[in-house]
Amino acid sequence: MDHDEAVRKFEHLLLREADHWSEVAIELEALIPCLRIDDARQLAQLQVKEFHKQTKSFRELAQKAKEK
Repeated sequence: MDHDEAVRKFEHLLLREADHWSEVAIELEALIPCLRIDDARQLAQLQVKEFHKQTKSFRELAQKAKEK
């Protein structure tokens, strides 16, 4: 495996991880209205924010890997 192939693989893995976090956030967002306890809803909303941050971070890392 050469350097360029390794970078492409690294970028692919980062994007796959970003997609995963995005899917988890979307699924959790769909569950929030079903939660009856306010504390659970608030916790879920905080987690959704965190998952979206993770998605953004992985996408930014993938972009940086692609540029180098």
